[in-house]
Amino acid sequence: MLKLYGCVVDFGRAEVRKEEKILPLTAMEYRLLKTLAKNAGRIVTMDAVCEALWGDNPFGYENSLNAHIRRVREKIEKNPSTPVSLVTIKGLGYRLIVRK
Repeated sequence: MLKLYGCVVDFGRAEVRKEEKILPLTAMEYRLLKTLAKNAGRIVTMDAVCEALWGDNPFGYENSLNAHIRRVREKIEKNPSTPVSLVTIKGLGYRLIVRK
């Protein structure tokens, strides 16, 4: 289980528990969160995330990545427009901030 601010991610069940609601994760959302969770607290570059999701030829997937990031934020954040758990590091990539 991964504890974030405002929710808990259960990778074993591929779901997010947020305010008494259970939100299922798609396969892509699961892989995205798993990739970021392995590097929790550290910046993961956009290229590294795209490669983890789409394999050896990740170029051209930036728009798709942005859409997936948005959908994940809608599930894990209280306010997806001002994220506190899945943060964009401008020009570099993303950081997943976990609760201890």
